[in-house]
Amino acid sequence: MKGWERFLSEAESLLAEARPDAAAEAAAGALGAFALDAAVLDMPEVARLAMQLVHALEAGEGADLASPLAVLRATLAELQESDPSGPQYDLAAVKRASEEVGAGAPRTMMPPPTAMADAPPLPGAAPTPDDSAWQPTVDDDMVDPFLEECHDRLESLSARLLELERRPDDAESVRAVFRDLHTLKGSAGFVGLTKMARLAHAAEDLVGLVRDGKREADKPVIDALLASLDVLQAIVSRAADRAPIDVSIDAVVTQLRNPKAAAGTASASATPSQSPSQAPKERAPIDLPAARASQTLRIDFAKLDELMNLVGELVLSKGRVRVGLEDLASLGRELESQRRGARRGGRRGSSGAGGRRGPVVLQDLATELGRVQRAFDSLSGDLTEAHQQLEFVSAQLRDQVMKLRMVPVGKSWTKYHRTVRQIAGSLGKDVRLELHGEDTELDKVLVEQLDDPLLHIVRNAVDHGVEPPDEREAAGKSPEGRLTLRAFHRGNQIVIRVEDDGRGIDVEKVRAKAVERGLLSPQAAAELEDAQVFDLIFAAGFSTAEKVSDLSGRGVGMDVVREAIARLKGTVHVESELGRGTVFELRLPLTLAIVQVLLVRAAGQTYAVPLDLVRRTLAADPASVRSLGHQETLLEQGKEIPLLRLRHVLALRGAAGEVPRELPIVLVEVGSGQVALACDAFLGRQEIVLKSLGSLLQRVPGAAGATLIGDRPALILDVPTIVRMAMTDPKLSRARPETVAPPRMDDEPESASPRILVVEDADVIREAIRRALIGAGYVVTTARDGAEGLRIAQSEPVFDLVSTDVVMPNMDGYELTRRLRALPAYRDVPIIMVTSKDERIDRIRGFDAGVDAYLAKPTDAEELRRVVARHLRREA
Repeated sequence: MKGWERFLSEAESLLAEARPDAAAEAAAGALGAFALDAAVLDMPEVARLAMQLVHALEAGEGADLASPLAVLRATLAELQESDPSGPQYDLAAVKRASEEVGAGAPRTMMPPPTAMADAPPLPGAAPTPDDSAWQPTVDDDMVDPFLEECHDRLESLSARLLELERRPDDAESVRAVFRDLHTLKGSAGFVGLTKMARLAHAAEDLVGLVRDGKREADKPVIDALLASLDVLQAIVSRAADRAPIDVSIDAVVTQLRNPKAAAGTASASATPSQSPSQAPKERAPIDLPAARASQTLRIDFAKLDELMNLVGELVLSKGRVRVGLEDLASLGRELESQRRGARRGGRRGSSGAGGRRGPVVLQDLATELGRVQRAFDSLSGDLTEAHQQLEFVSAQLRDQVMKLRMVPVGKSWTKYHRTVRQIAGSLGKDVRLELHGEDTELDKVLVEQLDDPLLHIVRNAVDHGVEPPDEREAAGKSPEGRLTLRAFHRGNQIVIRVEDDGRGIDVEKVRAKAVERGLLSPQAAAELEDAQVFDLIFAAGFSTAEKVSDLSGRGVGMDVVREAIARLKGTVHVESELGRGTVFELRLPLTLAIVQVLLVRAAGQTYAVPLDLVRRTLAADPASVRSLGHQETLLEQGKEIPLLRLRHVLALRGAAGEVPRELPIVLVEVGSGQVALACDAFLGRQEIVLKSLGSLLQRVPGAAGATLIGDRPALILDVPTIVRMAMTDPKLSRARPETVAPPRMDDEPESASPRILVVEDADVIREAIRRALIGAGYVVTTARDGAEGLRIAQSEPVFDLVSTDVVMPNMDGYELTRRLRALPAYRDVPIIMVTSKDERIDRIRGFDAGVDAYLAKPTDAEELRRVVARHLRREA
């Protein structure tokens, strides 16, 4: 048979390369190839001896290999003289040589007793045994690397065969395909996957004919080889699942032996219930290129994921250390203030009371406080330096771990060549796929989850986008369509563009379909801009296909694509020009583990907005906000931008008690445009660890996850979903002016309403608090500083509650609180501090002075009312 004859001719040159004086690496390579062929042709003893020699060479044992090499050469000479009764060689001599080599090959290199049970038969070969039950003949830890290598090599073969179809005279491509199939055949034989080895052998035979010039690499040959790859992949998938290898290879072997006569007969035999194009989903590869194999180490991704989790915990701990250092700095400032106060008191006392003990004590106290402060400042400086080093090290560690998780985004793109070729062929189209930026790196988790939606877009582009050849020629285009898949980095995002030069999206047709399916009224459809029309293709159940087929018209697809991209915290953008083509642009974060966010406050709650989506922030004049029907807009640089108030969209309780002088706005990029998100305050930028909400809350709309800010949880907003919610529900985007109850004068009390004293030096804040409390039904009296507040408290009937600021002229809030607590009437009256001094030491001082609650500015009106009601023992 041809396989046997080729073995005899190639084995002689391989053994010649393995001469005793050759370099160890070259000799080991030649002997390894010889061992593979021997295993495939069911000569396990010969393969064992060859692999023992390889093992000895790789281990550098320095053994005398001349004698066993001579045995192999004598064995080959005997095989070349075999007659039809079967291969004949001195088995005893081979076994003796094997014993002389030493320890022998490791178990992972041992071929099965019948490594090629159904290989092209040798003279007098035994009947073929059942090879559906796979029992690996290698150690368990070698199985997964073998399967991953097979997956990589099959994808590489697919790309090379398609390239060979375009350049059939490329001899190097033919040799590369032959080498890959030869390696697959031998590897499969060693692990006991004989059915795979048999099929790879048949494919290798066909490529060998092309290499020898006996056949052309025409379409039937390429079709047969591609069909064999489908079945090989099906076998790998079954092996990965540790399932029986119940994959029939008979039809595809027939096609390989006679491509022209048997073309198309193999598709039904890929699996018992699947065609090659529907084979089990490929496992994502994690191998690096073979040239770098010696510098790489395989790591279980679960271990890497756990390492990433630990890095996340480090980031959280670093944040808590930062908060602690801020508290420490605040305590230092307080210590300095106390020292200066003691020194001033000592000077005043000594100037008018000569020789009194009090001033001396104060001076001594000031001196001691000075020593403590210097030690404190030194400790604070050391800790700050250590924190800066921790910042640097944690950032470096995070970046290195992230690099470990990164893989080229194009590792799975090679199979798209096959997809495009198959779909285009079934539709009578000619489409060429071009790949750019395949080496652009992305988190492995994202690469795997991105595969399905990206594949759907590619299929959709071939089906809907690219025209048939005659239609393209009539439009003055090349009959061959072009589909481009491109990836590149943009800031902290990766951008993937799927571009076709097809017919483009007909916006009028989309409008008509949307009206026909009841998605929009005719009037609403007519008012849509082109960018908004493109967004309709992502509606559930939407399709412009005229007829139902396996590829389109079933109303399942683009909505699922957008949902899948949204789960990856990404967005999809569409651009199209009629007659010129369409672009789908996917924008995704580089990782889902650690992200940069902008912290904002809305209705007293803290939220995180992913920084990738933020174009910029601004403080807008409320006069620039307009109401257009149900939608508020912001006039920014001459453009009307949709405005959404987070408190309304998120249905948060309460409303602001005053109209702010400036409205904090976050401009975010969603789809092809911008949206303005109005909040109550900006809290700064921060690096956070993304945490899942858990199974109970995973379906909460508008929430992408959660994180810890200091010791408090905060929601991470799913901005695209929030915008879609608001744009599709007028109740959420409708302009709703802040409700403020008609003000009452201080001299118009209601006997049944609690009386509250508000002490605040800022006019705007004092009026805002007054309005918020009056709107809740309370009677409010105001004071402009602590001294005035104390006079009012002493001269009027006892108030039911006091609200005070901290930093005020004449008397601050701490002193006012202490003075009030010294009055018997105010010993148990609730006192609330509302202040911008929200550091921990400030809170401690407030509670030490005797306050009952401490609210940080900017304070939400509803939160203030809740706290007041709780301390007055009224229901919120």
